Amino acid sequence: MDQTSIDEPLCYVLKLKNDIVKLNQRVVQLEKEVKSIQENCRHVFYETHVTRSCIKCHYVESTYY
Repeated sequence: MDQTSIDEPLCYVLKLKNDIVKLNQRVVQLEKEVKSIQENCRHVFYETHVTRSCIKCHYVESTYY
């Protein structure tokens, strides 16, 4: 059996898994940035029957109690 045919897909899979880890870390970082923006926003809400959403930062909260 040809060894390179096994190694190439394995290397590619490992690279993809590494990319996934990096992207997940980036997602976490971006979610923190969004949260910070939303916490410091002077909200301007658009309200519906069950939610109100800030038109500036897209913060959403339920008004259905």
